[in-house]
Amino acid sequence: MTLAVEIASATVAGLVTVMLSAMVERLGPVIGGVLGCVPHVAVVGSIGFLLQTASSDEFRIAMLSMPLGMLCNSFLFFGVRVAAFLPICDGKTPTGRLSLCLACGALCYAAGLIAIIMGLRPKEQSMQIAWLAAVAAFVLEFLVGLVLMYLTPSSSHGTQHSSCKVLMARGVPPFCVVFLAMVLARSSPALAGIVANLPMVSGMAIIILWMGQGEEVAIGSMGPMTIGQLSAAAYAMISSELMLLWHPALGCVVSWILSLAVITKPSLMILQRLDQKHKEHAVEYDSAKARSETEVSSEGSSNSC
Repeated sequence: MTLAVEIASATVAGLVTVMLSAMVERLGPVIGGVLGCVPHVAVVGSIGFLLQTASSDEFRIAMLSMPLGMLCNSFLFFGVRVAAFLPICDGKTPTGRLSLCLACGALCYAAGLIAIIMGLRPKEQSMQIAWLAAVAAFVLEFLVGLVLMYLTPSSSHGTQHSSCKVLMARGVPPFCVVFLAMVLARSSPALAGIVANLPMVSGMAIIILWMGQGEEVAIGSMGPMTIGQLSAAAYAMISSELMLLWHPALGCVVSWILSLAVITKPSLMILQRLDQKHKEHAVEYDSAKARSETEVSSEGSSNSC
């Protein structure tokens, strides 16, 4: 039973990675980024943690550690976006820019993870502190998402669609990470909650989109993906109580519905409006620039005459 849970949880994580990259390719960064990050892995992870942990408090700690891991993922996105601005990336090949940006993002992720583990010590904290840390991580991740949306408010849709073999191969690394998290849940629930959110899914998505669709699409998806991950963080916090208060299956379903209704749907509507307004402003700017260039050329022609 234990091995079956571990394999099932890891398999869902791999499938979510495949789905996320495919949705961004076909639906665009805003819709694909938000919908691709709904709490699928978190749902399976919560079931696995409930079966693997020895007590209700250990289950709560594991679930409340998940928003901390998601916050570190947002640091990864932020590091990649900031690195793309740096002069050191100018003149590099797409692969070179990707490598430098990922290195900067990995440093930001590692710094955040070390700060959380060494500073908060989730395994040693009381339940009240764990709840406070989870809520603080949720708010901070929301702010990072807004910053990313401000830095890159829009991008084009992907123009190339990957083959089925390539899509399925993308799910292997996340499968390995989540399988490890399920194993760790037996001995270290807090660490398992963080490991379950290692940037394997998000990191693979960046690499896949950058190499397959281009830098613009990859970077443009980071803000929506960060905002979309808030639904998984909300699910983790809600299900940490409802799955214990009610039947686990009922608590799981209700938590999933609430997270989508409160986070995913409003986020998607707001981001779509912002994206549409940005596109309208971009069209107006391009039109004004074209008119200005036409007027300048006309004045130059008249002066020459």
